[in-house]
Amino acid sequence: KKLGTDDDAAHDFSAKVVCTNGQEIVAERPVYFNYKPGERNWTGGHDVVGALAPASAFYFAEGTVRPDFDPYICIQNPGETDASVKITYMKGDGTTAEDTFSVAKHSRKTLEARDTIGVADDNAHDFSARVECTNGQSIIAERPMYFKYKGAWTGGHDVVGALSSATTWYFAEGTCRPDF
Repeated sequence: KKLGTDDDAAHDFSAKVVCTNGQEIVAERPVYFNYKPGERNWTGGHDVVGALAPASAFYFAEGTVRPDFDPYICIQNPGETDASVKITYMKGDGTTAEDTFSVAKHSRKTLEARDTIGVADDNAHDFSARVECTNGQSIIAERPMYFKYKGAWTGGHDVVGALSSATTWYFAEGTCRPDF
């Protein structure tokens, strides 16, 4: 069923994609945007691969609330019970900040990191984050971010949180070319 379009909470959504004939699939969600038209006018797109399953905690290595960066933490609660959630922001200056809230069953909630951390151009406004459910429910967490990088390049990116830390991670793509 089509959701239509409008600028209200009724048009925000989470999704669960299921293959109904037993075949394995991979699902991702691209977004193309004109972020805050008339105010910021940042354009671009981002893409994220879906989480394999809900979990009790998700970890994010990168985020910033420096000027011209708007990061969000999005939490989906696919469960039958409201989820009590705590976000711990581990800031670049070695301090932490926390936010606690509830996410209703079968719903989602979006938080702006700037509401907890504030905005400034220093390392206290760079962060990593742990998003955890504290009442035994399983959730999904992702971190979209919109930006105007170095005052010139607008865009956005998004990531589903990692389920744990590890000693090794692999990346298939990267570049150090001059225009990147």
